[in-house]
Amino acid sequence: MKSIRYIFSLLAFVIITSSTAVAAPQVGVMLGSDSGINAKFGDIKIGVGLDDFSITVDKMINFNNTPYFYYGFGGKIDDINSSHHDVKLGARAIFGAQTSVEKFTFFVEAQPILYIIDDVKVELEAIAGVRYQF
Repeated sequence: MKSIRYIFSLLAFVIITSSTAVAAPQVGVMLGSDSGINAKFGDIKIGVGLDDFSITVDKMINFNNTPYFYYGFGGKIDDINSSHHDVKLGARAIFGAQTSVEKFTFFVEAQPILYIIDDVKVELEAIAGVRYQF
């Protein structure tokens, strides 16, 4: 369990320190495979799922010539408070669309995930949500 925390902390540190975009922070809610809180800081997106407690960290990259579509990569640690100690760690890609209306950003994402700890498998997850820009 200690090594999983170390790996996730290292992944989060690398992604956050490699961020080059500077933008106002956004915080909101997400619904879907992981329902919970979603925050965006520049080109880094962090999610905290509250159904089965999970944490995700992703680096987002806009497609050329459009601010509406993006892709990215990151990681997910899932079932953190599981009573059976079956924590899942996965590497994932994200593909999404977003649009802004005044200070609100609406988004939808598809997220293929390769879980590498607990059970090696691939899952397709999806979320939709809204964030408020401060």
